[in-house]
Amino acid sequence: MKRSIILAAFCLLSWTALATASDSGRLAIAARGGTLGLGGDVMVNVLSDVNVRLGVGYFNLDFDGEVEDVEYDIDLDLLTFPLLVDWYPFENKFHVSAGIILNQTEAGLSGRYDGTLEIGDETYTAEEIGVLSGDLSFRDVAPYVGIGWGNAFGKARRWGFMTDLGVAFIGSPRVALSATGALAGDPEFLANLAKEEDDIQDKADKFRIYPVLSANLYFRF
Repeated sequence: MKRSIILAAFCLLSWTALATASDSGRLAIAARGGTLGLGGDVMVNVLSDVNVRLGVGYFNLDFDGEVEDVEYDIDLDLLTFPLLVDWYPFENKFHVSAGIILNQTEAGLSGRYDGTLEIGDETYTAEEIGVLSGDLSFRDVAPYVGIGWGNAFGKARRWGFMTDLGVAFIGSPRVALSATGALAGDPEFLANLAKEEDDIQDKADKFRIYPVLSANLYFRF
């Protein structure tokens, strides 16, 4: 539901930008690829040295990770909406960017094990644990700062390339584990599951900053 609201707001803001800038030659669109996935941007020139960007990016990534001898399959569903201001301090294509990234990323994990598995301070069988799964939740808004090269509203031709390098301060994701086995409601098992959750959280706490590298192909109207 939250994703639908964000997407509707993005479409509304994009339509507003199109309506206000299309008749004045201050509008550009871009296709983008990078660490925020594949997506695009709507760019509006608001001052002689300031542009505003509204974008969307998406990608899905599956990978493995090990925590305390437990192998986890991690499914990352990255959906972001950057809202950025580009400032051109010099009379060239170099720009400094700042803004926020609306982060609608979702991630799930599932534990893989054979026979028995140590969770917390105890060892349990597959029947006692059942399916071991979890969710990673992220902060909805991430501040962003970066630099780049390229200006859709320069004196050059209508189309061209832009590159950006920056960081998004996403904060550490929050981890929640669950199990479906015979001991799913047992207090001692739940206490040990909480310890396993804390071990994963300790590793997740190290990932507070996300590197942003992107390349854009733009067209100015």
